Amino acid sequence: MKPIMRGYLKWPVVLLFASSLKTGNMGASKQLSNDLKTKIVQHHGLGEGDTKLAQRFQLSVSTVRNIVRKWKTTGTVLVKARSGRPRTISGKQRRRMVRTVQLNPQTSSKDLQHDLAADGVTVHRSTIQHTLHKKMLYGRGMRQKPFLRPCHKKSRLRYAKAHLDKPASFWNKVLWTDETKIELFGHNKGRYAWPKKNKAFQDKHLLPTVKCGGGSIMLWGCVASAGTGNLVKVEGRMDSSQYQQILVNNVQESVAKLKLSRGWILQQDIDAKHRSNSTKALMQRNKYNVLEWTSQPKFMHLPTFVYIIIAHFL
Repeated sequence: MKPIMRGYLKWPVVLLFASSLKTGNMGASKQLSNDLKTKIVQHHGLGEGDTKLAQRFQLSVSTVRNIVRKWKTTGTVLVKARSGRPRTISGKQRRRMVRTVQLNPQTSSKDLQHDLAADGVTVHRSTIQHTLHKKMLYGRGMRQKPFLRPCHKKSRLRYAKAHLDKPASFWNKVLWTDETKIELFGHNKGRYAWPKKNKAFQDKHLLPTVKCGGGSIMLWGCVASAGTGNLVKVEGRMDSSQYQQILVNNVQESVAKLKLSRGWILQQDIDAKHRSNSTKALMQRNKYNVLEWTSQPKFMHLPTFVYIIIAHFL
């Protein structure tokens, strides 16, 4: 009985396999080209029937019939673009998300996720981020700058207008000075590595740390267009007396080293020890021509960056 059943069951399989070979539809059907569909429609217009067209183009009758029916209904043989999976976030919600981050740029994707959850929409944060990326909105670290009051802004604008048309010869005579604090053990924030699995504790993937930050040093230095002047280590906490001693020991020497022309100008910020009465008296005795400086000039300090580079090689 079993051999009979096996032989009986083979026939439908063989017939299906032969049909697939004939129509070329093994597995997923292959989409016909637009040229072939156009030829089928043209021959149909000449009066050929579906069976004859199927034999001519080696297709099934149902395939030819579907092509002709679609042409009669839509007037074209082209395949319409498929809509795909419906979007979880509606257009109204997308516009609201964009409006929210534009009004409050510090809104996080998690905040937007909670807003959508209140509407009954559950999506991953990456979906929200991709939606905003399509609107050219990207999450970035906020830039830092000194807090400026209206009086600070007016002072800066007045300073910029007063020095806007100064020639290069004027700036070549300026001796820029500043102090900076440098961490001896380096800056440990924002450091990344690419370890493989179970390799995170290899020495090359570790960032060594010490207690209390490892210490720091305070440096005073000066620079001009001709190069760098003296670089001095500040002992302890700098006060007006120590600052005046540094000026006496290093300013004239740096001016001679850099070969600044007569009428050179000393630049310093508006720190309290720079504006003390004793410091002003010292500058008057030595006839220092001091460059006027503006309030809150943190980002304007040129020498700070030079010191960091120099200290890196010490």
